[in-house]
Amino acid sequence: IAKAISSIYEEDEDVVGVVVVDSSGLCLATDGGIPESAAGVIASIAAHGDHLLPANPTQTADVSPVVQIEAESLTITIRKTPLITLGIFKSRHV
Repeated sequence: IAKAISSIYEEDEDVVGVVVVDSSGLCLATDGGIPESAAGVIASIAAHGDHLLPANPTQTADVSPVVQIEAESLTITIRKTPLITLGIFKSRHV
């Protein structure tokens, strides 16, 4: 997990924090000062995002929306995969 988190930082210099959550909503890792308590919130938002997609019989169950939360100085991108949910925190250049 540490290598994957490190590669996220390498790919985008605006990344300031990462949360990795398992399929049960338990925190696997955090970085950048993001508290472990954020893991449950990230997992919940991803699960609610699934309910926003209409049922489509041609898509597999692995398809999940990417949720993006924008604040004045921060953007949080949340993506759910079959095994993990990832929250990426980025600083915004205003």
